This record gives sequence, structure tokens and C-alpha cells, in this order.
Amino acid sequence: MSEERTLRARLRTLATLHEAVGALRSLSAHHFRAVRAALPAARSYRLAVESTLGALPGSLARPADEAAPGLIVVGADLGLCGDYSARVAAAAAAARRELGPGRVYCVGRRIQRPLERAGIALDRRYDAPVSAGGLPIVLVPLVNDVVTDRRKGDVGDVVLVSARFAGAGFFSVTRTRILPVAAPPGAVALAASPYVRSEHLKAVLMREFLYVSLFESLLDALAAEHGKRLVSAEAAWTWLAERMAAVTWRLGAVRREATTQEVLEVASGARRLRAARMAACQ
Repeated sequence: MSEERTLRARLRTLATLHEAVGALRSLSAHHFRAVRAALPAARSYRLAVESTLGALPGSLARPADEAAPGLIVVGADLGLCGDYSARVAAAAAAARRELGPGRVYCVGRRIQRPLERAGIALDRRYDAPVSAGGLPIVLVPLVNDVVTDRRKGDVGDVVLVSARFAGAGFFSVTRTRILPVAAPPGAVALAASPYVRSEHLKAVLMREFLYVSLFESLLDALAAEHGKRLVSAEAAWTWLAERMAAVTWRLGAVRREATTQEVLEVASGARRLRAARMAACQ
């Protein structure tokens, strides 16, 4: 294969990758803006539910048998986000060693293998959401599983390990104890409602608190993930553009060299033909 054909094939490949990375960059920017916009409302609602649940008498109690703490780990399904999954997996492995044995609820496929290599058995696995709209699809079965395991006494405290947004391309990995709920400072105990049993109200509020707490944390994790992916995609997009420019320049140089060679060959042939005619005339 000639050098020109090789360069043309490379240019087509780079152009395809450049277009795909550009689309991923735009998609990450869209999801990043959406999850950042949804965070204030989710945080406000979580604080309201937490305040109400913390003021209910008896809502802070753990399961009677002091069950082992459950660990929820939030990772990602998509790549091109640097060390995102590796850092979350390392923090989750450290948390599991510190907390001791217990159930692990893993969100995201890319984080499963690092956790398994660290010797952590995954009891439940869930696909990670890509956008804010996909959160209910993940959270409904996750919350149901946690509540069911907690009711059975298989899980006591619930600890979450997830990423927290710290600026575009930057994040920290945090460990948050979601359950039991800590009563807010200065909370005044609420009177029992005449319309609903106290135990039923506590169960409903605990499920709602668990859902909205995870909703808020996964929004923050999505912001961190898409922010990291946005920066990585921007770097890859710029690099591909530079490589395309370099290959285009080289392709132009090859064409110029080929054109110059053709002109030289034509000129050389013309000289030989002229010399042959002069020799024939003599």
C-alpha cells in the first residue's frame, strides 16, 4: 500500500474518532448541566425528610441483632473518565475492610472487577445511570433491596461510598453513613399522628429518606463522572484534531512530492525525446 493510501486511511479513522469523541463531549456536557441543575431541589427535599424523620421518636434505633453494616458503592458504566472508577473502588475496599464483613450493593459495571480483585464479594449488582432520568430505574430496586435486607436483619447501618463533585475534572471520594438517621440539633419530638400508625409512618419516611439521600448522592456522583469525562473528552478531542492536522499536512506533502516527481519525469522524457529528434536530424 502506497504512503498516500495509508495516510488517507489513517485520516478517515481519526476523523471518525474525532466525531465520536465530539459527540461524547457534547452528551457529557448536557448531562453535566442537567444533574447540576437538579441538585439544589434534591438537597432541599432530603433535608426536610431528614429533619422530620430525625424528630420521630424511636426512628434512630438499629436492628435488634446489631446486624453488620451494608455498603453501597456507586461507580460508572461508561469509560473515558480517567481514574474515576479506580479511586472509588479503592475507597470502597478500604471502607469494607474497616467496617468488616457485610452486604455490598454495587452500582456500575466498571467498578465490579476492581472490587472483586480486592477480595470483596458483591451481593447485589446494578447498572449505573447515565443521566438524571435514569436514576429511578436504579434506585427503586436498590432501595427495595436495602429495606428488605434491613427488615430481615441482614443489614444494620447503611454506608455509601461515592464520588462528590469538586469542579470540572475534579472530585473527591466520600464515605457517608445514611442510616440510621441522626437527629438534627435542637429537633423537637413530633406528636403522634391520629391518622396513621407511628411505626408505619417511620417505615415510609425511612424509605423516602433512603431514596432521596441516594438520589442526591447519585446526582453528585453523576456530576463528578460527567465532569471528569468532559475534561477527558476535551483533551482527546483536541489531540485528535492535532493528529488530523498533522496527517493532513503529511498527506499534502506526499501529494506535492508525487506531483514534483511526475513533473520531473515529464521534463526528463521531453528532454530525451528532443535529444532523439536532434540525433535523427543529424
